[in-house]
Amino acid sequence: MYVIYMKVFFSASRQGRQYFDIYYGRISSFLKKEGYENINKELMTKDSGLFNKKLKTLGIKANNLFYKSMLDKVHHADICIFECSFQSLTIGFLIEKALEQNKPVIAVYLEDHQPSFLTGLKDEKFQLIEYNKKNLIDLLKDGIKKADLMTDKRFNFFISPTLLTYLNKVSKQLGITKSTFIRNLIEEHIKHNK
Repeated sequence: MYVIYMKVFFSASRQGRQYFDIYYGRISSFLKKEGYENINKELMTKDSGLFNKKLKTLGIKANNLFYKSMLDKVHHADICIFECSFQSLTIGFLIEKALEQNKPVIAVYLEDHQPSFLTGLKDEKFQLIEYNKKNLIDLLKDGIKKADLMTDKRFNFFISPTLLTYLNKVSKQLGITKSTFIRNLIEEHIKHNK
């Protein structure tokens, strides 16, 4: 029995399964074998054609629920892993949302299938890793070790109602979370006091 010590959100393009399913499977099996909790099991358990047809049939409400479900899973993950050999707007969107939430993100792709748009993404918590048929798991292990060092640590503190009111107001105006606002203040202070 494995001890689950990290929640991982693993995703990839459903349409890409017809080309890269073997690699999706290797990643999924690796996560399970190592005891990571993959909180996005649907990718490997549901046929993409049937899944898309069902979403289309059920309409906007089902699409909204799926959207919310994916964002909730990203939110609850410790790290996010994406197989990006098949380019996908959805995967790009989820990567951006994960980084907005300060999650470490590992994006892997098979050699000769570089996701050109992601090469321009610069974020200290983002790793873009090219693999081949032989080294996928070794590179993934290294990526996870690096990501684990970048995983946020929880820090709770008390503030006055006046400060909380201000924090709520300014975070809403900027369209960011309260945590992001506070992190930005600390990072700005570090820059000015080196």
